[in-house]
Amino acid sequence: MPLWLAVAGAFVAGLVLANAVSVRRYSRRHITGEIALGGRGLFFSRTPDGTWWSVRLRRRLCGTTQPADWGDAPPDGGVREPRRPPGPGPLGSAVTLQPPGC
Repeated sequence: MPLWLAVAGAFVAGLVLANAVSVRRYSRRHITGEIALGGRGLFFSRTPDGTWWSVRLRRRLCGTTQPADWGDAPPDGGVREPRRPPGPGPLGSAVTLQPPGC
C-alpha cells in the first residue's frame, strides 16, 4: 500500500475521532456537512436549488451581538398583550350605510 494512502487514511480517522466531521440530513434532498476543527475547515450544502461549498481558513469574526452591560430596562418597557379581533358584537356593526339622497 502506498505511503500517501496510509497517511490519508490516518488523517481521516483522526478527523472522525476528533468529532470534526458532521453530516446532517434535513430532508431527502437537503444535506449539509462540515469537516472542521475550531470553526475552520470545509463546509458544504446540497439543496434542490444547487450545491455550495466554502473553505474557511480563519475563525468567524462575529461573536455575541449582545452588549456587555444591558443596564436597566426602559421605564415604559413592557409586554403588550395581544388584542382579540373585533367580533360580530356592537363594535363590529357600528358603521351603518345610508341610502343615497337622504
